[in-house]
Amino acid sequence: MKGDPYRQAVRLFGLLAHPARLRILDELRRGEACVCHLQAVLKRPQPYISQQLRVLRQAGVIEARKQGLYVYYRLADERVERLLGEILGPVGTPSPLPACSCPQCQEELTLPDDHLHRATGCGLQIPNLEAVRL
Repeated sequence: MKGDPYRQAVRLFGLLAHPARLRILDELRRGEACVCHLQAVLKRPQPYISQQLRVLRQAGVIEARKQGLYVYYRLADERVERLLGEILGPVGTPSPLPACSCPQCQEELTLPDDHLHRATGCGLQIPNLEAVRL
């Protein structure tokens, strides 16, 4: 986000005014996430999630990295992370591990219990996976 600071603020607040984009950014505060993870968390179709990610990426708020067939997104602007922290408070309880098929989430599901405290698959940090096991 470059240019006049007032225009930057208007653009950023416009991005944050959309509920799905705000939820995506909040999820990305926890770390990287793939489209399938965000799709599972937001319960929205893949094209919708991809469209919102494109808007955020074009604005320079998030960035992406490709790993194999998957693209992982993360926050690119620490000012956005600080602003979200002020608006939404500190990163709270992570979303339950969704039914995501990406390699990071699948690896998380197979980790031994002693590794569950530091889970990083698809951007999640699960302090206690027992609560989400069936």
